[in-house]
Amino acid sequence: MRCPDRALPERHEGVEVCGAPPPDPPAVDHLAMHLRVARHTERLDEVVAFYRDGLGFSEIGGFRDHNGYDGVFLALPGTRAHLELTAGGDHGAPRPHPESLLVLYLGDRAAVEEIAARLDARPVDPANPYWATHGLTFEDPDGFRVVLVPASWPDSEVRIDCEVRIDWHDGSRAELRRLFELAEDSRQRIDASIDQGRVLAAMDGDTVVGYLQLVRTDAPDRAELKSMAVVESRQRQGIGAALVAEAIHRCRGEGVHQLLVGTAAADVGNLRFYQRLGFRMFGVERNAFTADDGYPDGIVIDGILLRDRVWLTLDVS
Repeated sequence: MRCPDRALPERHEGVEVCGAPPPDPPAVDHLAMHLRVARHTERLDEVVAFYRDGLGFSEIGGFRDHNGYDGVFLALPGTRAHLELTAGGDHGAPRPHPESLLVLYLGDRAAVEEIAARLDARPVDPANPYWATHGLTFEDPDGFRVVLVPASWPDSEVRIDCEVRIDWHDGSRAELRRLFELAEDSRQRIDASIDQGRVLAAMDGDTVVGYLQLVRTDAPDRAELKSMAVVESRQRQGIGAALVAEAIHRCRGEGVHQLLVGTAAADVGNLRFYQRLGFRMFGVERNAFTADDGYPDGIVIDGILLRDRVWLTLDVS
């Protein structure tokens, strides 16, 4: 499977996927920008242990008795953000508020469970009921709240710039064959699979501009994202990501807990696309693309010979 649209969704609660994009931000050298959040505490050692040993932040430095202050710098892994915790001075620690949250998007449920086990504390009920169904909320020693979310956060540099309607396609699959041929190099494979499962179609007015094929597997709680493509003129506008987001939404409503997708190991762009959406690799199928399966010899993608298939999964429960 090839050629999804390489962009990411913001939020998709229904069929209307997205509207007009926000205005462009001021020109800033983002590579030079770092974020450091400073917070005062009267329990410095306990709070540092919570974020470092419990949440897994990295201790990268600190200071002692600097004008009457002690401090510790903690780095949030995988980001350019730091948390600075200080103690001392003439002011006491701030009072926590139940709506003031540090929200960590961890990418899968296993990561949430691992951190929760390290914290060795009971989650608290969030003030906002949204977080009760989307993560686990814990309090640090000062009472400030941290939410652990199993979902992935969309890439901040990619925005949706499209207006499409997504719904189940109830017409002939033959109408979509041109799109299937964008996603699949083997006509033999298309013939064998085009009528399988169900298809979500992205519509711009009366025109289908993208599709996603979902097939249930032998496991009742698992579905396979069999194939997906977006017409060339509408690629890089977020339609592919919107299709995946809508598929996740539909799967959750039908009791599906895991979404499976297989893509060519040679297609670096596809691997990047799915991993940005939160999919995790779990296996490689060697020599998956052969002449016996209808693939011509010598197909090269991104300078890599098409041979193996990588399987990825996403926890959507």
